[in-house]
Amino acid sequence: MSEKKSMEYSITMGNWNSVFAVPSCVVDEHMKLAGAAQLKVLLYMLRHGGEAVTLDALAFAIGQKPSDTQDALDYWVNCGLLCEGGIQSQPERKEKAKEAAPDAEVRTTIPQASVNNALGKSEEKKAPVTRDKIRYPFDECMRYVAEDNALKNMLTAVESTLGKQLTHTEVTCFVTLVKWHGLPCTVVPMLVQYCKSIGKPSMSYIEATGIGWAAEEIDNFEKAEKKISALTAKRRAWNTVRSALEIPERKATDSELKYCDLWINGQHIEVDLVRHAYDKCVNKNGKLSFAYMNGIIKRYFEQGITDLTSALKLDEQNREAMEARRQVRGESRGGKQNEHFGETYAAEDIEAILDAEWAKEMAAGSGNCNYDD
Repeated sequence: MSEKKSMEYSITMGNWNSVFAVPSCVVDEHMKLAGAAQLKVLLYMLRHGGEAVTLDALAFAIGQKPSDTQDALDYWVNCGLLCEGGIQSQPERKEKAKEAAPDAEVRTTIPQASVNNALGKSEEKKAPVTRDKIRYPFDECMRYVAEDNALKNMLTAVESTLGKQLTHTEVTCFVTLVKWHGLPCTVVPMLVQYCKSIGKPSMSYIEATGIGWAAEEIDNFEKAEKKISALTAKRRAWNTVRSALEIPERKATDSELKYCDLWINGQHIEVDLVRHAYDKCVNKNGKLSFAYMNGIIKRYFEQGITDLTSALKLDEQNREAMEARRQVRGESRGGKQNEHFGETYAAEDIEAILDAEWAKEMAAGSGNCNYDD
């Protein structure tokens, strides 16, 4: 009988030859809260457990921007599943931070508002000690979201409007707008939609605008709708005038928006008359001045004129009156005024009045502010 050769045996595992464990809490607590970037980061870190991974290498491996990758890393660091620089994460440290004194290190990140105030009770808000931008910690924001369906629905609506998964930082911004600044959950999606519609969907612009709305006490759907309507009308008026005057597309100043809103939406001046005022302004001063144009338009409006045809008719009457006045001055030996023309303005008198009004408005600094709604 032939002797069998010695052989080695093993179970066929296929892909199961290389596996790693995923903590149960990831599924139990974070599946609904963590976004795609956060899950990619965690899976990669679990696959390379025990290895030191740099931010750039991680971002390249998961196909994300370094800034988004850092945001995702911060999520898991705050949750206690990852640690920085090889230092073991200590979840209990969060509780100690909450008990810290007002001037402790934790205040350099966010103001420590009381839990009662965060939950919308009447306790007075405290101003931040070291930062102008107020942000709640991400884990605290997630606790609020878990407890409040309105917040959860708000974040879902915002994601739908922006067409993307919100980052850790963006979530904290929106929750803070509601919990700290008092902007209602129903208003936040309207705010985001408006900012997106004007081509400014960045978080910094949305946050700044939201804080401004909260300060104006825009605390319900109707007020938000009215605010958006007013802002839209003001921008439309500026674009109408800008186009008529062939001004290159740019950001308007506060005074330009104010005047355009007044002329188009307030006084209902026809755009051809605005153009006429512009021509007069440039012919007189050699440059554009909304304050000087406003002096011209104001003169017309006070006499009930809002269209170019009526304005040209008045201009002709003024020229005829001016010529008649010159003749009377010549006949009255040295320019003594004839009582028949007592209240008629000569062209130079009108220009002097407009110059005075223009100088007064410029001295008040009406044309120096930048507009940012």
